[in-house]
Amino acid sequence: MVELGWGYGLLQRDFLASWHHNRIVVTGPVDAAEVVAAADEVLGGAGAAHRLVQFNSDAAGDAAAGVFSAAGYQVHERIVAMLHSGVLPARVPNRVESIPFAELRPSLIRDWRADYPDDTDEQIAQLADRVTLYQRGADVSFLGIRDRDGEVLARGELYVADGVAQFENVITRPESRGLGLGRELVAEALHRSRDAGADLWFLIAQAVDWPRGWYRRMGYLDGHQVHAYQRTP
Repeated sequence: MVELGWGYGLLQRDFLASWHHNRIVVTGPVDAAEVVAAADEVLGGAGAAHRLVQFNSDAAGDAAAGVFSAAGYQVHERIVAMLHSGVLPARVPNRVESIPFAELRPSLIRDWRADYPDDTDEQIAQLADRVTLYQRGADVSFLGIRDRDGEVLARGELYVADGVAQFENVITRPESRGLGLGRELVAEALHRSRDAGADLWFLIAQAVDWPRGWYRRMGYLDGHQVHAYQRTP
């Protein structure tokens, strides 16, 4: 981590293909132009071709839009932390299982390759393997639903630490959507994490994308909003 006074830079040089693990986070007042320069210095200095900057202040992030657009940042996302109400859905028999990472990895490789066909094999491997980093700070379970042949149809990542549970990266293969697999995963993740001692649940969703409404129906409530600016290589 690189301290910047008004924020910090996150660097994982072994996983430069993972933008989330190589980004600038703004936590205090600062001129947006200074942030742009710091992103070039910190991320560029580490060898990253991308730029990713997160503003934890909703107002500051919104106000920085013009400066980042002028600096060539093509993407401006609004991201919402959603907190669960605490009223868990009824636990019913389901097909969710905990999948060892070694068995899940081929599915991760396949999905990342479909999303980024031009990336190198090394970059795709970094994107798949980055999930192992979270084991440094939380108990991690890779939950999934498989078909009779063992193919992973839907999956998600459950992190639990100090009574807090986060469920992220809920993915269902296109041909298996509309079957309720995602709902099974989320419901089971809530119950498993409660069994592990969690009493606070949250996840991250894009403010303007459809999953936000879907998560609301699963009992999640809108929380704090942050802004993320991206510049692609």
